[in-house]
Amino acid sequence: MSQQLLQHLQQLGWDTPLSLALASAAVGSIVTLAAITTSHSRQRRRQRWDTALDLALSLESYAPSCRTMMHKAAWAAAEPVGPTTGEASKGVSLPTFSYPERIRWDVLSRKAISELREYPAIVHSAREYVDAFREFADPIDVCEQVEYECSKAAMSALALARITRRRHGAVALKFGAKVSVMERELSDFIAKAEAKGKASLEQPTQFNLERSTDTRPFKQAISA
Repeated sequence: MSQQLLQHLQQLGWDTPLSLALASAAVGSIVTLAAITTSHSRQRRRQRWDTALDLALSLESYAPSCRTMMHKAAWAAAEPVGPTTGEASKGVSLPTFSYPERIRWDVLSRKAISELREYPAIVHSAREYVDAFREFADPIDVCEQVEYECSKAAMSALALARITRRRHGAVALKFGAKVSVMERELSDFIAKAEAKGKASLEQPTQFNLERSTDTRPFKQAISA
């Protein structure tokens, strides 16, 4: 269309009133289109920023909920062994998580959407594991497992929130120092829990090995 208009203007001559009017209209259309495009891009960037902030705040508010449940699980595990221990453990579980319904997913990139939408599925899977574990495990073990799952969920939520803020240029968290302290506590707890779990798995193996190398029953049989 532009090429045809240019050829037409060349045929008419640049100094005729009609040519000047057509040229002015073409320039005006281009300027208007550029302004609309710029406005639309600015609006979409604003929507992306708002959406990223809502997602980050949702994730960051979930982490303290997990931390509170960890305290509740620790309290339940500290109850004297008995019926009260089992009753207290029934009230501890990984908190549910969901994003606000007003989220505008269409303004985000596919990679961001994939990472963010995977998180609720991960939390749901961990909750199902805890519920299945509860069916056959000791109440104290259930409480410890809840603490561990909550600590991992909280760490993942804070990490994903930080990535979301940085990726979309959202403002930094005001209480960053407190979050850093929480992350260190969660990281230390996860490390200790995993070390404890590894030691408990290795202990039976070591015990069986000691029994297999114990020659005292064999010697007693010979002497008899």
